[in-house]
Amino acid sequence: MLILAVIITACNPQVEKETIVTPEGAGFFLPAPGEKYVVASDAVTDVWMNYINAHNKRDLDAIMMMESDSISIDAPDGTVIQGKEMHRAALDAWFAAENPMWEVYWAMPYKAVKNGAEWIIAGHQVTTTVDGKEKTELHMIDGQIEDGKVKRFFVYTKDIPMPPLPKKEEKKVANSLVDAAGE
Repeated sequence: MLILAVIITACNPQVEKETIVTPEGAGFFLPAPGEKYVVASDAVTDVWMNYINAHNKRDLDAIMMMESDSISIDAPDGTVIQGKEMHRAALDAWFAAENPMWEVYWAMPYKAVKNGAEWIIAGHQVTTTVDGKEKTELHMIDGQIEDGKVKRFFVYTKDIPMPPLPKKEEKKVANSLVDAAGE
């Protein structure tokens, strides 16, 4: 009997108890010592994409419904827009003056491990039109989504350089510069 018990015990592997693993996260944010971040749900991405779509449709009422009452936006020029009223007025003026259009070309939702704050970082190609002339910039945002609404975001911009001229055009420009220098 003892031999049978030894054989049965030896043939049955030990089953380890399952443990719940809390994600460790990565990265840091100086104002929140020890905070780490993990990938968040695409529900966060959906909030941002719907928000941008409302901008492209010029639907100010929808935009305002997707924002928290205390929305805060840090623009690339250092301007800080506080609250829905200020944001609505700024958008209304920008839409009329430059007709901006957004194309999101990447997005990554992320979440703070300790405090649970959900954020999105996204890249946009923004085209504006002034006096019939188009200008395109790259915008990157870092935005906080809270309770399904846009709470705040920071905008960073980069001009897109002019593409190089075709070789034929380069020669024309070079020849005209030589001609102008000889006059």
